[in-house]
Amino acid sequence: MSRRWNLLAWTILLTVFLAMSIYLLLNPTRTGVVPNYRFAATHWWDGTSMYPGGTHGFLYAPPFAVLFTPLNLVRPEILGEILWRAFGFGLFGWALWGLAKINSSIGRLRTTAPTFLSLVLLAVPASLASLNNGQTNLPLSACLVLGALALREQKWNLASVLLSLCLVLKPVALAPWLLAFACLPAMRVPLLVGIPILGIVGFLHPNPAYAWSQWIEFLEKLSHSYTPENLRVSDLFGAFGKAGIPIPLLLEKGIRAGACLAALAWVWQAFRHQGLTGASWALWVTTALVFTVFNPRAETNSYVLISPLLAFTAVSYWREVEGDRWKGWVLAAACLGLMCDGMGKPIYLATDVWFKPLIVLLVSPLLFRVPEGWRKEAR
Repeated sequence: MSRRWNLLAWTILLTVFLAMSIYLLLNPTRTGVVPNYRFAATHWWDGTSMYPGGTHGFLYAPPFAVLFTPLNLVRPEILGEILWRAFGFGLFGWALWGLAKINSSIGRLRTTAPTFLSLVLLAVPASLASLNNGQTNLPLSACLVLGALALREQKWNLASVLLSLCLVLKPVALAPWLLAFACLPAMRVPLLVGIPILGIVGFLHPNPAYAWSQWIEFLEKLSHSYTPENLRVSDLFGAFGKAGIPIPLLLEKGIRAGACLAALAWVWQAFRHQGLTGASWALWVTTALVFTVFNPRAETNSYVLISPLLAFTAVSYWREVEGDRWKGWVLAAACLGLMCDGMGKPIYLATDVWFKPLIVLLVSPLLFRVPEGWRKEAR
């Protein structure tokens, strides 16, 4: 890959991060959801409940509060805000770099083509809202990409660590954890080893009885948070609701369950017939779709979870498939469409809730082909 193009891509990432940091310094009260994380870390060590009532607030397992504690102790607080975003956005950039490396020497374009720059330009727009709000979607998206890459390269322990970290970052990440456990035999022991480690982290408290109570409250909160009360969901069913087409709750649950079973079947069949490269790709695609269009807690900011996949697939079509470059342009347009909530208030109001799931559903058939770059032997 050309150093010039790579340097430009890293410069863009750094510029975006610096601009967001300056914004936070000038507007220290506009900190998004991070106060929820601070609330949890503070209450954890105070021995008081981290899970107030309602469907919002802190929605993560106790290990998150423990691991967030160092950032909660940083003073001034705004510096902790910036460091948290540096972790997520830096990890996101590193994930894009990993994708660029496996796609840099494949197809019609020369190895000096701006692969990494293309991925940055296509994937980063959808990340800006999560970067602004400090949401876990950004590091979760990065861990999903890096986990899929680790599976492809048979780095079982690294993949286990990344999938376990996904669980800490968001409970819905149980989906890729279960898919890997069910379909990839080599992952079962590493994943099982990670469970007691997470449990130990989630009990790092002077009072084990209090820690246990927080695990119970977490499960209760999680169960309640997925009810329709006060939710503004940007998934398939949120789009139907926005169009005035209500879907019966039982049918909705059945479709979500069917999507999860279809994901399991695809990853299983991909492993049997295409080996690890096919299974790792199927796991990445199905998880990204479950995280977005089939997630009952999906928000418009959640679509950073799929933007690296759309970007990588777009570049793959440009590089690999003669006569199908138009599919890459369709996916590139979809990537830019995912930043619609940052295009001004009129566009945000016109596209809120329904537009992003519609985009993903329309382009999803283009994601099923395993790119040549992904299939080539990992080095």
